[in-house]
Order: sequence, then structure tokens, then C-alpha cells
Amino acid sequence: MNKILKQLSFMIAAGLMMVLVTGCAKEYDKNQVVARVNDYTVTVDDFKHEAGISIAGASKELILQDIIIKELLLQEAQKMKLDKNKLFMKEIEDYWKQALIKRLINIKGEEFFAISKVSTEEIKAEYNRMSEENAGKIKPYEQIAGRIQDKLRVQRARGFLEDWINSLRKDGDIKKYESVLNGLELKNEKKLTGGLDGE
Repeated sequence: MNKILKQLSFMIAAGLMMVLVTGCAKEYDKNQVVARVNDYTVTVDDFKHEAGISIAGASKELILQDIIIKELLLQEAQKMKLDKNKLFMKEIEDYWKQALIKRLINIKGEEFFAISKVSTEEIKAEYNRMSEENAGKIKPYEQIAGRIQDKLRVQRARGFLEDWINSLRKDGDIKKYESVLNGLELKNEKKLTGGLDGE
């Protein structure tokens, strides 16, 4: 009996501690400082951003140590003026362009997917084509109709995306200087069939 009472007392005490801890938890200002690394301040907002992109289950201390090491390395690179290096600036520009284009393609892709409608007849026709191709050895229509619909919608959205890109090319003011292009020598140049216009 004594043993049960002790366990019960422990559980009640633990429960009260949880209530006190959660009850006393403060809401932190996103600009509140978590750490300083020389002249750089790590805010709650910075920490939460880093936590969002770090390994799942990483402890707060591990995340903070990662932030501190990155910041020390960044500061050292800046002391060496590596951030002013032309090659570095070009790398940043290339990354910026790729990231911006990727974001645009994702936005337009989602937009085109949302308007890509597929009829039941199209789904059934694709199912029949797949069945024929696999000598009838595929799952029943009801089990895979949803996947077929998604596949056809993705294909349609991709077609819309390609049409949109072609319209940008058509409407753009593009000038090609063939003499300059032909005069360039590139390492490991591959000869492609067809030009920029696919001719």
C-alpha cells in the first residue's frame, strides 16, 4: 500500500510540475536575442528559421551550435573578403536566377494543374491503353482511376506550361547575333541537331 501511495504522490507531483512549467512558459518576441556571435545577434526568428531547415529531432543546443559555427565561418570568409570575389558573386547570381526560375515554374505549374481538367472518358481511354499495353495484367479500373487522372492532369499541366513558355518566347523581343555565337569556342562543345528554335 505504501508503495502505491508513493507512486501516486510521485505522479501527482510530476503532473503539478508540468502544469507549473507550461503555465509559466513565456511567449517570446521573435526579435529577442538567443545568442551573440561577435557583432552578430541570433534572434528567436533566426533560430526558428534554422530549426525549420535542420535535421528532424535535433536538440535546441545542437541547432544553436550549428548557427554559431556557420556564423563564425561566414565572418571569417568576410574578413578574407571572399564575399567580394567575382567568382563568388557570379555563383550567387547563378543561384539567385535558378531559385527564382524554380519558384516561378512551381507557381505556374500549380496554377496550370488546378485548371487541368480530365474527363471520365479520357481516364477510361488511358486505362484501356494501359491494359492493352500490359496484356490486361493491371489492377481494376476503380483502384487506379485516381492515379490515372492525376497522371493525365500532370501531363496536361506540363503542356500548358510549355505553351506558356513558348508564348513568352514568341512575345519577347529576342535578337540573336549569329556571327558572335559562331565565333565562340567552348570546351567540350556538343553539336546539337536543331537550333534554338528547334529547327
